[in-house]
Amino acid sequence: MLKLLVMLASIANCAGGVVLIATWVTMWQRVPIIVLFIGASLLIQGAYTILYLRGDLDRWGDLATGALFAGEGLSACVGAGGLIQGIIHNMNTADMEMAPVLAGLLMLVQAVLTLLYLLLTNRLRPSLSTRRSASP
Repeated sequence: MLKLLVMLASIANCAGGVVLIATWVTMWQRVPIIVLFIGASLLIQGAYTILYLRGDLDRWGDLATGALFAGEGLSACVGAGGLIQGIIHNMNTADMEMAPVLAGLLMLVQAVLTLLYLLLTNRLRPSLSTRRSASP
């Protein structure tokens, strides 16, 4: 069930990333370039997680898991920061920009779900093949 939730959150991130990228591409004169970078971040986060869950990165072993863990940990921090900043901005101004709030929420939710998935499925433990002793 958790794997399905992570997959759905990843698909939502990819969709949100594509929407933000398309928004910047069609209105680049009026939309700040940060929208493009946030969209790319959402798309990369979602796509990497989908590839990981499908097993397409299994040949990389623990490296793929470590990269997912590090990326999702960073995404959780960035998403939480974006969410908080978006809420504070909306409280202090009358324009009520919801895109930064939603982008931060998407990033944070997927990161938390993925980190829970890694923790609950014991994916964070190194595989037995990499726990060899260095002594002869």
